[in-house]
Amino acid sequence: MPNVICPYCFARDAASALPYRCLSRGGGSLSRACDPVRDEVWEAFKGSAIGPQAAVRGPVFFPRRGLRAPGNRVACPTCEVPTPTRVCKECHSDLPSDYCDQESRIIALVGALSAGKSTFVTVLLHELRHRVGHALQAAVAAMGGDTQARDRELERDLYDLGLMPDPTTTAARALNDPLLYRLSLPAGRRGTGTRHTALVFFDAAGEDLSGIEAMNRYTGYLAAADGIILLIDPLQLTSIREELSPDEPPLPFEAIPQQRIAADVATQLRSHGRRGSGGRVRTPLAVALTKTDMLRPLLSTHSPLLANARHHDGVLQESDRLAVHDEVRSLLTGWDGGELCRRLDRDFSRVSYFGFSALGTPPPADAPDKAPPGGPQPVRIEDPLLWLLAEKGLLPVRRANRRARGVA
Repeated sequence: MPNVICPYCFARDAASALPYRCLSRGGGSLSRACDPVRDEVWEAFKGSAIGPQAAVRGPVFFPRRGLRAPGNRVACPTCEVPTPTRVCKECHSDLPSDYCDQESRIIALVGALSAGKSTFVTVLLHELRHRVGHALQAAVAAMGGDTQARDRELERDLYDLGLMPDPTTTAARALNDPLLYRLSLPAGRRGTGTRHTALVFFDAAGEDLSGIEAMNRYTGYLAAADGIILLIDPLQLTSIREELSPDEPPLPFEAIPQQRIAADVATQLRSHGRRGSGGRVRTPLAVALTKTDMLRPLLSTHSPLLANARHHDGVLQESDRLAVHDEVRSLLTGWDGGELCRRLDRDFSRVSYFGFSALGTPPPADAPDKAPPGGPQPVRIEDPLLWLLAEKGLLPVRRANRRARGVA
């Protein structure tokens, strides 16, 4: 069994060493079920997010020899009812059984409240199930009841009802739970096999990264991440706000500066020992410029940001990524004098720049909480995630003839 990273507290442990939670519902060889008990470990971890009654749950136990059941289930030693529910040792959060059966890749999403993180995840997953999934011969499935319910809600609201997702809740009000997915990709020679990977998306508001209340949880999340997607809202850049009309559509409120978010991410990662040679953070960083549909008047007609990449035979084209990287880096340098790019060059050893539109066109000017009438028509939304997966050897890459400085 693989090692498991808890997607809630980010503790690491072998899947075979995890305890289980009794279902407390009877049906075993004994006459009665286990009584629910107060799980003080889980209650302390969740804090004020739950009430006292919610902390009363099935007892946690370590499996005994001879009580294994089919399908990765283990019988409770007290009531002998099989349970599939494994539990994190540190925080006692329940882990979906299929989450523990494959290696996990934690993808950190960081950006200001206005950057569109919730919209990004919703549309990205839709594309992984349709256009991108078809091109890569991939499949994605939500894991666990909580993620399945939230996944259905997000998909229904945006694609069926045309409602934009609510902004990320900051840690000052609540801590967001992760979304867990199983990504299946071709593996082996000629893609004859299948490789399953657990993807964990944890949505952090950049405003929280320097706040005391959220520090421990968010920094643990960043330190455990296999890759980070830093979403940059171009409408937060002063030079862009001055060039675009303030009314069509209305510009968002001015949030925390993008440079400060980037600096806070690097600071927290260095504090958790993620620095490499030269003191730069070694976690791959995908810097993604959002809402590129708003920037079309500022782009050339030949800009690579105007059309989706073609994933021939499920292979990522390095030359295409480098073209996008050069374009976005050049745009950012022109808009802020290169301050953000210089900071990222100093702080991170693996950086690649991307640009995407989750919707394809802006929301209606008179209804910014509604999706465009034709629904989302995303452009290049998958690029940051696919690069991070390729960095971990999960996707094949057709290399370009050159390498840009600071680019994988």
